[in-house]
Amino acid sequence: MREGRWRRWWPLAATAALVVLLAATNAVPTWPGLIHLVALPPLDQFTDLRILLSRASSWPAFLVLLAGVAAARVALMAWLLGGLDARRLRFAALFYTVAFGPVLLAAFADATAYAVLYSRLFWPAVALIGVLVLTLGPVPWQGGSRLRAAVVLTWRRGLRVEVMLPYCAVILALGAVAERVPVLTVPLVPVSAVATALAIRAMGRPALRRPGAVLTALVAVLAAASLVFVATRGYDEPEPGPPQPGSLLILSGINSASGRGAIHATDVHRLGYRCEQVYYFSYAGPGDGQPQRDATCTIRTGAPYEPSDTQRPFDEQVDLFVEQASALPRPLVVAAHSHAVWVVWEAVATGRVDVDALLLVGPFPSTPTGYPPPHVNAPGRVFGDLLRAAAPATDLVRFHFDPDTPAARELLGTAGAAESILAQPLPATVRATSLPAATDLPLMPDDWQLDVERNGCPARVAHPYLPKSAAFEDAAIRFLNGRPPPPCPPWRDWGAVLVRPFGVPAGQALR
Repeated sequence: MREGRWRRWWPLAATAALVVLLAATNAVPTWPGLIHLVALPPLDQFTDLRILLSRASSWPAFLVLLAGVAAARVALMAWLLGGLDARRLRFAALFYTVAFGPVLLAAFADATAYAVLYSRLFWPAVALIGVLVLTLGPVPWQGGSRLRAAVVLTWRRGLRVEVMLPYCAVILALGAVAERVPVLTVPLVPVSAVATALAIRAMGRPALRRPGAVLTALVAVLAAASLVFVATRGYDEPEPGPPQPGSLLILSGINSASGRGAIHATDVHRLGYRCEQVYYFSYAGPGDGQPQRDATCTIRTGAPYEPSDTQRPFDEQVDLFVEQASALPRPLVVAAHSHAVWVVWEAVATGRVDVDALLLVGPFPSTPTGYPPPHVNAPGRVFGDLLRAAAPATDLVRFHFDPDTPAARELLGTAGAAESILAQPLPATVRATSLPAATDLPLMPDDWQLDVERNGCPARVAHPYLPKSAAFEDAAIRFLNGRPPPPCPPWRDWGAVLVRPFGVPAGQALR
């Protein structure tokens, strides 16, 4: 009996051993998502695609590896279903074929989020793969001889939530441990395989008597938790700060335009500044003023600029900042959002302009993945080509992105570019504070803190809205007036710890 049981599970054990060997020899990157290579489908397929998109250096290599991995996945599922006969092989092949489209979409969105630092792609990708795992994960193990019949059985049995929920909890916990203690990542691969085997074995037991009621209760609990999460993420508006001396220079991020950036709408009066003290940076250079649009104050300086101006070469952007900041009244406080953080840091750290304080809003400490130039065979070639093909679709969501503009190529396309900029220390006389968005934390695989005087508690505000949020206003007022920051809950980054294993290999793990 024991020999028969071992006969069923040895291919899964061999797969886990192979993953350990590949990780030990650096054939695959060691990152928290490694444990998903021996997870239930389609999470295993999702992980295969994440690795192939980030590591394949050419289309032929990608297609050959994809075919080989797919064949191995089909054979493994067929064996776990009972043997390598034609019926089971056909079932497994059809399952992975049906799952491939949405899984590829999730993997591509995941990789894109890391490459262009856009968390609004990452969270939908994680949600999509979560739905696919919960709905498709139990399908192969319900005993149906045909895929359609197995899907029907799965729904009749309430998606086997009594098995899938504990299994997903275990996978999340293992990923969190691997994220917090990277040295345990490889040893956790066999543990993940054991969890997968136990879940498959549990699928063979009778389902709950009232699976529909349990599934309905689960949906109700998730809906209630979502409502509570949304309802509790607001911030109270802070009391206006006292009058500030000198001037405030505001820089918007990539793809902004004159008066059309979130930071333009910052309530500068609440920070303690009068409009005559406030200046707005222009990516088009010096000039006699720009359209006010959403800006709190009249924009009296700088030339009107459009989103295309924010894509000019990085060195030119730094030159323009130095030129526009040098003549402003001191003490000078600079507020920079997102991409502009790199521009300001480069200028200040290299001593090209003197400032007194920096308010860094929504900074990204790293560019963790990058992508190769067009027609260049290098790791990430397939992803880069897909990114360029999909770029026109960004116009549909009013986020125009061209991966080969000078700024995108120098910063986002070059892994480690942001780290090189931020590794330069600021002058000792410059005070600086950083406030990241909590939703951006999964895209920061190594660390979210900068080498500044104060790293603010990650705010529960979406990246685009952070500069005009009460969270930023409160953090800025406290910092400018030497008041301590509010307490930061220790659980504020737990969400990122749980979901980062569902990202692509990035940062130090990729390099």
